[in-house]
Amino acid sequence: MTSTSNNNNNKGGDLSPIQSALLPWSTFNLTDRRPHLDNTAQSLLEAKETSLKARKQLGDLTKNLKRAVKVCETEKSEESVKSLAVSCKGTIKRYQEEIDSLTRRCKTAEGSFVQLYHSLHECADPSVLISEALLLIEGRDGQIHNLLSAMEGLHDELENAREEKERLESDLEESARELKDALKDG
Repeated sequence: MTSTSNNNNNKGGDLSPIQSALLPWSTFNLTDRRPHLDNTAQSLLEAKETSLKARKQLGDLTKNLKRAVKVCETEKSEESVKSLAVSCKGTIKRYQEEIDSLTRRCKTAEGSFVQLYHSLHECADPSVLISEALLLIEGRDGQIHNLLSAMEGLHDELENAREEKERLESDLEESARELKDALKDG
């Protein structure tokens, strides 16, 4: 019985890897971090939608700029050049605004990723921890099974000992009666 429990302890009885990995995961604190991650994800999605709308507007502005260029090329008037200049300035300004917006969006995404990466980098791989925990549980399950089997064996031995005791007491009483009877007759 002792060798079996030693085998189970060697199989998965050491809690230290799990305990040592618990501290970084507790420090990481996914539960408290989740609202911030949710907000960041929501902000990134909103920025993506805004960017898609802005890109469509830039496409329209670019089409209008191309039309203004064609008009300027065909008319070659001072008015068409002024119109083209205004169109160019507006289009360039919108492109610059979109570039600035994309830059901010990129910095936010990169910052969030780097922050999350550094926090996760300190934590052990949870699959390893789960595997170790499963080995520990399996080892303990084996120990429990062995203990239950041993208890059943001891229970059977105890029942046999009780039956033997009752039989011996009965035999003793019978022998005592026979001895008493023999002493009375004798």
